[in-house]
Amino acid sequence: MSYTYCRHIALATVLSFLFACPQQASARKKDKTNGKGMAAYNATEPDQLAAKARDERRMVHASAFFMPTSNARINSRYREGIDVSHYQGSINWDEVVRGTQISYVYLKATEGASLVDDTYRRNLAEARRVGLSVGSYHFYRPNINWQEQFANLTSVVKREDQDLVPIIDIEHRGSVSSEAFIRDLKAFVAKVTEYYGKKPLLYTYHNFYNRYLLGEFSDYHFMIARYRSDSPILDDGKDYIMWQYTSTGSIPGIKGNVDRSKIMGEYSLYQVML
Repeated sequence: MSYTYCRHIALATVLSFLFACPQQASARKKDKTNGKGMAAYNATEPDQLAAKARDERRMVHASAFFMPTSNARINSRYREGIDVSHYQGSINWDEVVRGTQISYVYLKATEGASLVDDTYRRNLAEARRVGLSVGSYHFYRPNINWQEQFANLTSVVKREDQDLVPIIDIEHRGSVSSEAFIRDLKAFVAKVTEYYGKKPLLYTYHNFYNRYLLGEFSDYHFMIARYRSDSPILDDGKDYIMWQYTSTGSIPGIKGNVDRSKIMGEYSLYQVML
């Protein structure tokens, strides 16, 4: 072969190697994700999936930079949390965090078309001040127009004040038919999703889910209440992100009983970050 021809062959070989290597590296990364993480994608339907939680943790600061109206903070130190309302009276939040290994709290904000919890504003400010991740919940009343309930919720629970997606507390079917209950509840939940830009967390009791919500809201996360030592199993096999395991918890800084919950399995608090 001639010298010029040999140079052309050598150059072509080098260029081929340079173009091929990035493609092979990308393929290896993709294979690693598919091989190791797809089980989590297939097992959980909601929009914030377990396989993405680690990436979201690394992106928290970037998200805050690109969305200046978001002030969400995630405390991932512990896997347990509480929920409170006016029933707990005046809470010493400094004592709560000193004496209990919890990372998050859900505060009752609203109920029905007009009720606003009179401890909500103070609890919101104090719980965030002491470093807990904070979310708010609305107690849903099936007999009351859902548009009025939506107006009540959104007039009180401001997105910029929240660390976690709102909870819709679903405990009663009321006197409406099963069809009307599901229809109106779905309309309400969809509107809340649109307004806050994230799917809310749905809360209900184990037996209530199996009787009225079975197979519904398959792409939403749930907190399931069941006050026993063994975790609940839903009849349709759906996973849930949180288990409220007692309503008689004892917490320093809170007088009387308090609901306690914990994050399940491979789930993360980042999956309900607002």
